[in-house]
Amino acid sequence: MNKMDYNIIERCKTGDIKAQFLLYKQYSKAMYNIAIRFLNNKMDAEDILQESFVKAFENISSLDHPGAFGSWLKRIVINNCITFLRSGKLYFEDINEQNLRAEESSEPVITVEPEVVHSAIKKLPGGARSILVLYALEGYKHREVAEMLNISESTSRTQYHRALKLLNESLKEIVYVN
Repeated sequence: MNKMDYNIIERCKTGDIKAQFLLYKQYSKAMYNIAIRFLNNKMDAEDILQESFVKAFENISSLDHPGAFGSWLKRIVINNCITFLRSGKLYFEDINEQNLRAEESSEPVITVEPEVVHSAIKKLPGGARSILVLYALEGYKHREVAEMLNISESTSRTQYHRALKLLNESLKEIVYVN
């Protein structure tokens, strides 16, 4: 983060609306992408995005290190997504890891366009999709995912493997149909 960004955050701490708008413009696209991957619904993602920025600007005075603004905001967006999904009774199925490994096979690898993969991810069940997004796309460790979602680390791992299996099946179907 450069000196100008520090200045913008300091101005936001004083309630400067222009500075808030500058930060919004700088971070909104990336934060929207996180929300849409979680929620799979444009209107919900937009609502979460707005709520997250409001929360961030209300609490920006507690941000000790302006250089951490992006990761701090990302955490707010993810937490808001998780809260939203929980309000809809998001379900994390506990799956036996041994059964999951037994079902895995060694089929050939096929290259698929990123848009097709993102479309298939959107079709995953909510719990599996959330874990896949957090672990594979956002780079959190299973321990961190488990803490965020209030589940066991084992459930995080098995849901991740389930998500990969479902994603693989979905992509196979798409590839064979086309």
